Amino acid sequence: MPDKMPENKGHSIIPDMKLNEKPHSPDAGDHVITDIDSLIEPPAKHEGINARTISKAVRSANIPMILMIFVMIVFGLIVLYSVSGPDAYGQFQDSSWFLARQIRFTVAGIVMMFIIAFIPVDFFAQKWIAIAAYIVSIGLAFATIALGVGREHGAARWINIGPIQLQSSEIIKVALIVAFAGYRATIAQLRKEGKVRQPKSDLGKLILNTMLDFIVPVGLCILVDAVILLQPHLSCFIIVAAVIFMCTLVSEIPLRSWIAGGLVLALAGGALAAVMLAVTPAEKRERFMKNYAHVFKRIAIFTADDEELDNEEEGLTRDDTRQVDNAHNALGSGGMWGVGLGNSRSKYNYVSEAQNDYIFSIYVEETGFVGGTLLLLLYLVMFGMCLRVCWRAKDVFSRTIATGCTALIFVEVLMNISVELQVIPATGVTLPFVSYGGTAQISLLIAYGLILSVSRSGTESSAGKIRQGTRKALKSGV
Repeated sequence: MPDKMPENKGHSIIPDMKLNEKPHSPDAGDHVITDIDSLIEPPAKHEGINARTISKAVRSANIPMILMIFVMIVFGLIVLYSVSGPDAYGQFQDSSWFLARQIRFTVAGIVMMFIIAFIPVDFFAQKWIAIAAYIVSIGLAFATIALGVGREHGAARWINIGPIQLQSSEIIKVALIVAFAGYRATIAQLRKEGKVRQPKSDLGKLILNTMLDFIVPVGLCILVDAVILLQPHLSCFIIVAAVIFMCTLVSEIPLRSWIAGGLVLALAGGALAAVMLAVTPAEKRERFMKNYAHVFKRIAIFTADDEELDNEEEGLTRDDTRQVDNAHNALGSGGMWGVGLGNSRSKYNYVSEAQNDYIFSIYVEETGFVGGTLLLLLYLVMFGMCLRVCWRAKDVFSRTIATGCTALIFVEVLMNISVELQVIPATGVTLPFVSYGGTAQISLLIAYGLILSVSRSGTESSAGKIRQGTRKALKSGV
């Protein structure tokens, strides 16, 4: 009789194997499991790009926001054609010249918008993208000073690359948002991995955290903004400052870092300005101030009253305020329903650059109070959709990207309409998705594509946001 099998007492029974016996070598077709985790949960299969993945991406897209941008684009093209006809015919003997070019820019922008929208937003959080975006920003800012054209309008704002003319400031705005958000995401990831060593003293922690959270990212953005101011391009300087300010508000920078970092940057900036003022010869200072003559003149026009305009010694005449006055008059001449699309009188050289800076005034003249209100409502609906994406963003990077791009679009809307309502001095800011401008149209559509990317792959449900906020409150002891 064979011996009795040994009793299993909780240990595995391992078959005997000779020391010099080689393990079984499976055939090429056998599957060898080398990761014990795959026994528990098999690894996800990478499907690649096929009909199924495309269908899944389309189902996850924010269809209302996509429809909204198409409504704005079509609306803007109709307004542009109605407003720009006389100027286009006078310059190029083709009343649809501006429209045809804007359609080409818009198609290119839409293609880029969809490409970006269907890329997972986490892809843009990589460190190399943030570094590249900042290099593009600072490089374009300096290149515009050295190679820029367009000083007849008061500042160097365009760069000619062969037959292509780029308005560098539009690219800088979007690139800086990506750079700032990428930096904040990188710091958050390093802290999560424990790679940021905290000093033992409270003062050391404050200095380190202030440097990492506020001084470095905000200081680098201020550097780009200062170069923009030197071009000089004051309106872009204000927009970049406003957008970066909104980004810092939502990127989870502690209040202590805000206070300490803001104080350090203010003192450093004041000291640097004082030193530069002291060492710069008077002739160069005077030549430097002449670059801002157009800025001072616009402020003087905005603040001038009838007595100053009638007094030649003040340096202003009625002709200086003609454009602003005509644009303001066009707003009121439309009445409730307007004079009809294409029937504006102000666009016949009464208002220069009718297709750009003052397009809202001409549009309201043709469509009246009702048309102006409709356009504002469209912007408000779009703004509400973008804010919802910002609120539901799942992490620092997604929230900063969505907030920065939303702020970029609607700060420009606010500034353009405020100028035409004579609330602020003239700035040269165009109306998003309505005014003519190739670089601006493409850049704004790229920004909108980033918001769509966050909406598709960088958000969580409202209930999840509430749970996340509760966890943070409990963790902080609130």
